[in-house]
Amino acid sequence: MSSEGNRKSSVDQFTGVASLTSRTLKLSGRDVTIRLEPSYWEGLEEICRREDLTVDDLCYDVRDRMEQQGRRASQAGVSLANALRVFVVGYFRQAATERGHARAGHGQGRPFIATPFDLVPITGDS
Repeated sequence: MSSEGNRKSSVDQFTGVASLTSRTLKLSGRDVTIRLEPSYWEGLEEICRREDLTVDDLCYDVRDRMEQQGRRASQAGVSLANALRVFVVGYFRQAATERGHARAGHGQGRPFIATPFDLVPITGDS
């Protein structure tokens, strides 16, 4: 698979959200460093596992499609990191079902359940 760069990231102890993590990928024989939040790297790895691809191959394909769309629209493209974020969200949104949302506890007016922003009640041991 790809070089994984520095996997260490700083985690905000309040929200559990980690800062950007850099990885160096091999795209078209060139090293390209991408910075994403760890949850996006995990999403890419999960997609690659499901689709039997390497992270390098998937990122190359996303970059290629992004460049093709940019040429057709005659517009400057977005960064590869932003395109990867959009891809990961789009992939999982297409896979989401009503049943899956119900199992996750969604649709009850509590959208933060099972997310890094879920405020788990703090129990005092004092």
